[in-house]
Amino acid sequence: MSITFRYKSAKRPDGTLVKIPSIPITLTGKESLDTVALIDSGADISVIPKVIAEVIGLKFNDESVFAYGIGGKIKAAQSTAAISISKGHENYKFNIPVKIVLDTYEFPVLLGRLGFFDRFIIIFDQQEERIVLKSKQKEIF
Repeated sequence: MSITFRYKSAKRPDGTLVKIPSIPITLTGKESLDTVALIDSGADISVIPKVIAEVIGLKFNDESVFAYGIGGKIKAAQSTAAISISKGHENYKFNIPVKIVLDTYEFPVLLGRLGFFDRFIIIFDQQEERIVLKSKQKEIF
């Protein structure tokens, strides 16, 4: 089975609009939060802002590790979050490892490869501005 999402419009800091491969998700810790996440094939692991981790009640300690990316090296903590992706009759729920950025830095939830890309065949259709997630789980009839 597969589900398709249209790219979402996002405003860059300079004010220009771009279309990006983002999907609606629900993140769950002690609480749940509906949000939009950018699917980032360049990210090793999923990353969320500290404020979102606090809102959903994720357990993490302030013992920091580092996260590396285009912005350089930043302080982060490690945790695990439940993620739900739904559209129509398709519904996927699973846990993913996450890094929580401890510094004040504004960015969207990023879905990286570890724990997310393992579950789907992912098609980025840039020309049609859509992303297709096809489940890798074998269907049982």
